[in-house]
Amino acid sequence: MLRFPLSQRRTRLQRGVEAIEFALLFSFLLPPFVWMFVNGMNFLRFNKATDVSRSAALLFVKGIDFTLPGNQTIISRVASGLDLQTSSTTTANGVTTGSGLLIFTTVQYIGPNTCSNCTNLNKYVFIDRVYVGNTSLQISGTRVSSALGSPLSNLWSSSTGVVTSTLTNSGAQISSSATGSLPESMADGQIAYVVESFFKPQGGFGGGAFDSNSVYTRVVM
Repeated sequence: MLRFPLSQRRTRLQRGVEAIEFALLFSFLLPPFVWMFVNGMNFLRFNKATDVSRSAALLFVKGIDFTLPGNQTIISRVASGLDLQTSSTTTANGVTTGSGLLIFTTVQYIGPNTCSNCTNLNKYVFIDRVYVGNTSLQISGTRVSSALGSPLSNLWSSSTGVVTSTLTNSGAQISSSATGSLPESMADGQIAYVVESFFKPQGGFGGGAFDSNSVYTRVVM
């Protein structure tokens, strides 16, 4: 009578066990793989957003007017892959589409030499504010906003970005909780240029728990 070696008989009885073992092992390995993928993409997005903010800040300090469509296009090219949408017309009010938003703010400290007796003495005020990108952008269901706050709408021009009544109207003051975001001990009349950027994930990882893994960067010059 033909007999199979013990090893062959055991192989027959255990056929398919490797697949079961792999499936069990993969169920434990899948979450770390997903975690590494998502956080890797977030790391790349953060680096890209930081580059965009720094590039925009350098242009901003040099006096580039980001209300102009051509200048908005330049920064959108730097932000390639982050879905930063720009306007085709001159505006400081941004657009309502896309996955990114840049906020350009010029801040001035009002000391006694600038104004000896006015409402905003010893305060930080908005000189101008320009939005490039999606001003309706939401992250985790909340509309994004500047850490510096915003000037009163009736003091701000949505076409030029200029803020008026910077000495006499308290509505031109930046948020009192935001002074820590500015350079310490700004001199009387000194100007600070602030660029903030918001970018949220795109595609399949743009909602739910992944929606909170968006990027915020701020550059002050």
